Amino acid sequence: MHKQNDGVWEWSVFWHSNQLHSCMPVAQDSDILGAVWRDFFSGLAPAAAILDLGTGNGSLAAQAVSVSHSKSPPFSIHGVDLADIEPSRYVAGADKLLGEVTFHPRTAMENLPFAAQSFNAVGSQYAIEYSNIQQSLQEVVRVLKPGGQVRLLLHAHDSVLKTRCAQQYQQAQTILASDLFTATTALLRALFQAQTKNTAQAIHRAEQLILRVKNVFDTFEEKFAEVQDRSLIDNLFAAVRSLPGLRKTQNLPTLINMSEDIRLLLLAQSKRLQAMQQAALDDIKVNQMATQLRLLKLEHVLLERASTVNGAGCLGYWLSGQKPALSSEGLS
Repeated sequence: MHKQNDGVWEWSVFWHSNQLHSCMPVAQDSDILGAVWRDFFSGLAPAAAILDLGTGNGSLAAQAVSVSHSKSPPFSIHGVDLADIEPSRYVAGADKLLGEVTFHPRTAMENLPFAAQSFNAVGSQYAIEYSNIQQSLQEVVRVLKPGGQVRLLLHAHDSVLKTRCAQQYQQAQTILASDLFTATTALLRALFQAQTKNTAQAIHRAEQLILRVKNVFDTFEEKFAEVQDRSLIDNLFAAVRSLPGLRKTQNLPTLINMSEDIRLLLLAQSKRLQAMQQAALDDIKVNQMATQLRLLKLEHVLLERASTVNGAGCLGYWLSGQKPALSSEGLS
């Protein structure tokens, strides 16, 4: 796995935690995005070669697979990511969802390892904006076949996703700054001591630490009482609270390592949420991307807003275009 100072450590940790999606909206809005992608892939010919940029654990690639089943021959689907991805190992049900996808970990989209004119379609879902966009767009156009299409879903500076990421980032920072993990580790040690020694002093120490950890959780519950999106909080708290109950099946070093893994995952999540906010684009930047695609000779370049189900919120930008097909003169 990447080391913490390599620039993508947080993404490698995230993708190793059985996550298929990153920065996705709530279910009904996610369905809107999925429908757009399935329509995009449905318009491709059988045996089309598809490239998913910043694939992560294959959320977008899975949409291509779902359409590929109706094509004969099926699509050839590739996914690249700079992180240390390995969906077959870390994603439940990956064989069914992603068995047709060839993944390329530790691969920069600014320097793709594919020959020119290799793909009929290139897609990116909340990914290309984390890269050097100018270089990545040049690579996109290079690997597209004549007539090939590109569709990008981009983070927006005023999207509901950025707002949610900002809120979750603050939640993660608050928890990381607390003594939750220090207290939990101390409690685990004390519980094993009480169980082994069974002395009044050891039992009293364990009881004290139970109250200490309870007070930490009570403080969090009061602080986060008005939070509507509790997904990060609830998942983290459930994981930490489960540790003491695993004493019958796990030894102390294992439980301490599990506690540290939870902390590291939260730290990685915090860094990832911060990166998302920094990657979000405004109207000026996305229009610059559209202009670059036109300068790279793409046709039918279209920039649109992606909206929530009720149309009241923004989910990002759609940016699409098509490489010119070979003329009859070019074929002769």
